[in-house]
Amino acid sequence: MEHIGKRLGDPALPVPAAVLDRAAVKRNCNRMNAAIKAMDVSWRAHIKTHKTIELTRLQIGDLPARIVVSTLLEAEKVLPLLKEYKAEGREVNMLYGFPIYSSAVPRLAAVARTLGGGCVSVIVDHPGQVEVAQKVAAEAGVKINVFVKIDMGTHRAGVILGTDHCTTLLKTLHAATSAGDASLSWYGLYCHAGHSYDAREPWAAMTHLVSEFAALSDAAKAVQEVRGGEPQKLILSVGASPTAATLQHPGLTSESESTETVARLQAELSGLKSKGYELEVHAGVQPVLDLQQLATHSWAPEPGQAATEDIALTVLADVASIYPGGGDRGVSDEVLINVGCLGLSRETVKDVPVGAPVYTGLGIVKPWAEGQEDVIAIPGDDFPRLPAADGKKGWWQVNRVSQEHGILTWAGPAPAPTPELGQRLQIWSNHACITSACYSYFLVVDRSSDKPDEIIEVWERWNQW
Repeated sequence: MEHIGKRLGDPALPVPAAVLDRAAVKRNCNRMNAAIKAMDVSWRAHIKTHKTIELTRLQIGDLPARIVVSTLLEAEKVLPLLKEYKAEGREVNMLYGFPIYSSAVPRLAAVARTLGGGCVSVIVDHPGQVEVAQKVAAEAGVKINVFVKIDMGTHRAGVILGTDHCTTLLKTLHAATSAGDASLSWYGLYCHAGHSYDAREPWAAMTHLVSEFAALSDAAKAVQEVRGGEPQKLILSVGASPTAATLQHPGLTSESESTETVARLQAELSGLKSKGYELEVHAGVQPVLDLQQLATHSWAPEPGQAATEDIALTVLADVASIYPGGGDRGVSDEVLINVGCLGLSRETVKDVPVGAPVYTGLGIVKPWAEGQEDVIAIPGDDFPRLPAADGKKGWWQVNRVSQEHGILTWAGPAPAPTPELGQRLQIWSNHACITSACYSYFLVVDRSSDKPDEIIEVWERWNQW
């Protein structure tokens, strides 16, 4: 809290540091919540990117308090907020988003005992996990909800439809939830289109969103077969940040901007709703965004607004040294900054060919002064393409890192406006989830205010497991 009131350029401020723009976070959350309401679907906020009480509030907004956590510590730390919402009479449901395993039972059961029956959900993708879920319910003394995780192409986790393994899981869960005294409730089906990060054109990730709903539609049919043709009331939960963001497509609320993909999505949603399924969307990095999300072009900035203005997270770093002529072909400098892989990560933007030289760096430096528009490029419509070699603009990017060292190089035509020794810079990161995990708190600013670089809050993160 001693940092509140300081400016980001204050030499007494410890760096590297993670900075969040509250204005951008609010804008991203408000857009998503408005899209959820307009589409008449449910929302489940994944809090794994930021792991804070403050941003969880913004993600949920005035919608039911459904969340996803990725760690048991997140589940424990967010409890006060969920208890507050429950006391207000709001719907509360926490999903532990990793397929359930034995060592998680005691801590997750304690969370379920605190929140009460039906407020905690778990994921299964193996028949043996059903018994583990029953142990959570037995130790908690309350009923636990169960989602079946479906692998619809990402191959990170989930059961594959049409396999004997899948059929055995569905039958096992049906048997465990159909008894009169069952401790488990078959709550829904869940999938995640992580391969939607391949999208490189505006709104292209919507095709993956259609595929997510189609995959869970097929899974729901398989459930009905296992139940002897009897329908099962289920929540169909889909989402990755690129697919969820496409719900903001203007064609979904305006026929004048409709496309074939929009029509397919609308038909899929209408068909599933008509069968009595509740449709739910989840996403994690969407409130914060990053260069990887920018590369997918899956959300629409407001008219005239640079897409990078929606990227809420930056990393503060100082210029520690300059190596004249050290850059590519000796025509530009190299710059040493005091943040490396332990403050930025080694995550690159997913490599998808786009027919031109593409960005392969580990972060991009924001312009640090007024009047640089003629020289400094802003990643935007063409990203992840590099600035054109025959153009006049370029950007400084993190070219390589070691533990605490980072080297900036210039991408673009020379000459480059080299930062000065001791200068403080802000860096857009590739993957906000991984970069944020390097820090124990966020320095919060509001770039819409008259003091855009003043620290107005400090948000504690929950960094362990």
